[in-house]
Amino acid sequence: MAEGAVGDLPVTAEPEAACTDHNLPPTLPAAEVRALWFTLENRGLRPWAATARLVIGLDGARVGEVPLPHAVPSGQAVTASWVFRTPSGAGRHELQIEVAEAGALPGADRAAPLRLAFLVGRSITGRTGRLRDRVLETHARCWLPCDGVSWSSSGDGYPQFGRDARGCRSTDLEGRTYVDYLMGWGSALLGYAHERIRRAVESVLHSAATPTLTPELMPEVADALCAVFPGAEAATFGKNGSDACTAAVRLARAHTGRPLVLSCGYHGWQDWFIEGLGFPATGVPPRDESVLLQFAPGDLEALARLFEKHRGRVAAILLEPAGVLEGTDGPVREADPAFLAAAAALARREGALVIFDEILTGFRHRRGSVQRATGITADLTCVGKGLSNGLPLAAVVGRRDVFASAIGRIHYEPTFKGETYALAAAREALRIYGEQDVPGQVAAHGRRLRESVDAACHAAGVPARMIGPPYRMMMVFDGVDPRRRLLMRTLLQQELLRRRVLTKQNLFLPSAAHDEEALTLTVRAFQESLRVVAEAAARDRFASALEIPPLPG
Repeated sequence: MAEGAVGDLPVTAEPEAACTDHNLPPTLPAAEVRALWFTLENRGLRPWAATARLVIGLDGARVGEVPLPHAVPSGQAVTASWVFRTPSGAGRHELQIEVAEAGALPGADRAAPLRLAFLVGRSITGRTGRLRDRVLETHARCWLPCDGVSWSSSGDGYPQFGRDARGCRSTDLEGRTYVDYLMGWGSALLGYAHERIRRAVESVLHSAATPTLTPELMPEVADALCAVFPGAEAATFGKNGSDACTAAVRLARAHTGRPLVLSCGYHGWQDWFIEGLGFPATGVPPRDESVLLQFAPGDLEALARLFEKHRGRVAAILLEPAGVLEGTDGPVREADPAFLAAAAALARREGALVIFDEILTGFRHRRGSVQRATGITADLTCVGKGLSNGLPLAAVVGRRDVFASAIGRIHYEPTFKGETYALAAAREALRIYGEQDVPGQVAAHGRRLRESVDAACHAAGVPARMIGPPYRMMMVFDGVDPRRRLLMRTLLQQELLRRRVLTKQNLFLPSAAHDEEALTLTVRAFQESLRVVAEAAARDRFASALEIPPLPG
């Protein structure tokens, strides 16, 4: 290769590198998305800085670069990945990998790049591949479980698109059926295609989905919903949790005449909530003063300091009262009645409203809501997900005086909030929740799953466990090395997918439809998958075991 820089990063004379492990098979299908994993050992005398880049070439042309995951001292190794499209032309091809480090002299001698040769065979792209390519080309925002990777060198592929979903099982376009622990992102609490919900929707299909006149179902569902949540006297509807949280925040601000909201947890995708992530990450322009201030779950002192600093300006506290996902390594806390009571008392002393985001916990938590379970009542409550068992519907319920003073001033009139099909599903779902102990069913499955998985971790010698309340659990790995935890977490999800268990970020949301057969299959999948993780960890050879891209950190 020519002397000099690669882009604006010159390639160093040292350190030299050796590839000690990789997942590139001898032959790959043409034009497939592939996650290349490789382990590089630093055999030079100088460390590789964390600012270095791994420059990737294909058949002599530079095709990309990835950041070095961490600094690599001499004599140590790093495992990295790069997602690429295999060439469309059959025959022999070659990947080249170089370590490019900032600050090196442009004319320095350097070792030859690492070279990995492979053959490309015929294309296997079918309908799944064409749909995936369309999604990737148009940047459509939809979830692909392995970010477009569907082919496996084992001959057993990974799911991309769904064909059918019933009970607690989802079937992909290739006819592979998975035990689903995401359940429509938590919305199908009773299970997919529940017979009573289906019949309820069918009973109103003779009429318009969204009529001009308010359907009689709306006040009926509102009354039934208010009966579920303590202190609720009025309701308004929307189509998703972001709608409900936005409406609740506007109600609180209009009712109190104050601008600020103190928040804990995740409350949707709309501007008022995500602007705190910054303009480059969201496209939401910043304002001179943030009107949303966040505090950590359970941190009463931080909440008190915010009230003290912004005395007389806080409209409400908005929090997920239980099951907050605080990161890929947890924790996932159950409701803390002492904290919730103290936080509510502090807010009311300051003249602010209390808003509980029970989008997830509603109908799923013990006794059907955190408020029923703890006796702590919110002024406004946001509900969704399980409200209509998968049909799009969300709601805000709460004090009548808050609605009466503010609902006409918040300009909240979604066109589809009165959609009769979703309201019919909600009416029937609420009846079922009144007849059956759905939270008890969910908790029983979740506890048995957690106990079995923890036992499997112990048996396999894998430092991992399942944490969180039984209705919202996640797998976490112990250890101080975050990169190693990422590799283990990614490999576990890959192996669970291969064994027909569907999760994301190893998150588990059991439903009332998860039966004994699903539990048995899931536990067996964990036992087998954890053995694969244990073997890769013992040999420190993750690269050759991995096929899917790394899970987000």
